[in-house]
Parts: sequence; structure tokens; C-alpha cells
Amino acid sequence: MKIDNLWEELNFEINTCKILKKKEKDNKVLLGGGNKEADLLIVGDDPHLFEDENLRVAPNSSGTFFKNLYELVELSSENFYLTNIVKCNLKLKDLSEDEKKIYADVLDMQIALLNPKLIVTLGQETSRFLLRDQSLKISEIHGKTYNWDGGIKIIPIYDPNFLIRNTNKKKGSPKWLTW
Repeated sequence: MKIDNLWEELNFEINTCKILKKKEKDNKVLLGGGNKEADLLIVGDDPHLFEDENLRVAPNSSGTFFKNLYELVELSSENFYLTNIVKCNLKLKDLSEDEKKIYADVLDMQIALLNPKLIVTLGQETSRFLLRDQSLKISEIHGKTYNWDGGIKIIPIYDPNFLIRNTNKKKGSPKWLTW
């Protein structure tokens, strides 16, 4: 089976799964967007990072802030694929353990299809989820490289939403460390 067919099948499965659609308004579950052949996968936990497969962002959203960040380092959506752990308008913390397992399986399937060399995790919850360690603190792991399954490297960074809320720009602050 071709990879494009596997993507279509995965998309169909998540869009027809009642468990993944928590609210009536979740009429579409979004897998992600960007370049499926890129070596870089970015994984977040923010339903406002992007609005569609073209990575369109809403004005004044965390997505706009994130877009400014990656453009600052001269990246474009051709350089990465972006997805969220949760594929609907919820965050990881809103899910039951069973729902988290389902989303973990979906994300594992995405990672297998993408076969990235590097995964950048946005924020503490995403980092804990992928590194399978609930004790991790983003302030301690930010910017460090971790070995993951299949030789993939993971680098956790601060969540764009956290950076928007954290106004401190002093040396050593999350914003200072990000810029």
C-alpha cells in the first residue's frame, strides 16, 4: 500500500471515530500540515496552532506567534510537518487515560508514516507525553536532545502559548532563552 493511501486511511479513521470527536462542533479532526517528507516533525498540544492542513493561523493566536518564531529562524512549512497530539479542539489535559492511549496510537502512526529524524516538542505536556516521563519540567529539559524510538531525536522547547503569557524578558527567562 502506498504511503498516500495510508495517510488517507488514517485521516478517514480519525474523522469517523466517535471517541476522538469529543464535542458536537468537532466536525473535522485535523491530522496536521506541512511537508510530509521533511526530516523535522513539530508536535504541540494547542488546537490554535493551525486551522487547516495548509497551516493557516488565526490573527493574534498562538499559531501567529509560532509562525513568527519559525520565520525568524528562516523556516517555512516546507521544512517541517506540524501536528498536535490531540486532533480536535481540546488539549491533552482534557482527556481520559483511554483517550490519551488512542491519540498516542494515532501519533505513533503519524511518526511511522513521516519517519522524521528530529521531533521538536512544544511545551511540557507534549514533552512528557512523547518522552514518557510525567516528572519532566520544561525549564530543565528545554533545548536538550533526547534519543527516542528508531533513532529519532527529540528536542523539547517552550510552548508558544506559554511564551505569550510569560511577559518576563530578563536574562534566563523562557522568552530570553527562546530568542
